[in-house]
Amino acid sequence: MAIRKRLAGFAAATALAASTVALAGATPAQASTHCPGPELGSMCVHIHNTNNDTWYWFGEWTACSVHNIPVYDQVTWVEDNQYAGTVSTFYYGPDGTGGVITPSMTAPTNDRPPGYVDANLSYTQSIRVC
Repeated sequence: MAIRKRLAGFAAATALAASTVALAGATPAQASTHCPGPELGSMCVHIHNTNNDTWYWFGEWTACSVHNIPVYDQVTWVEDNQYAGTVSTFYYGPDGTGGVITPSMTAPTNDRPPGYVDANLSYTQSIRVC
């Protein structure tokens, strides 16, 4: 829990612009400089941190693994330029737990994530990209 809070604080400290900032150094994500419009074979998500009211891109992800969303972060948009047929599954809990939020998204896509209510509430806590 402390790591997720630290990531949320780190994101706020490194914010350069309200809607286009890339988060550097957060694991398991890599620094993102290509969102929107990620490179072929990758995806990223747009985040609204409701704790400090900042916005940033989280990703770019290429590996088939689970990516946890930091505490206070709401997934507001998905930019998915994975190879055709790649599936992104969204979960209510961290580490792919807590149940699947349906429907899953098949690449390529550019849309709101499943479980999105508004910029202040998105049920996604982790995403598996495979």
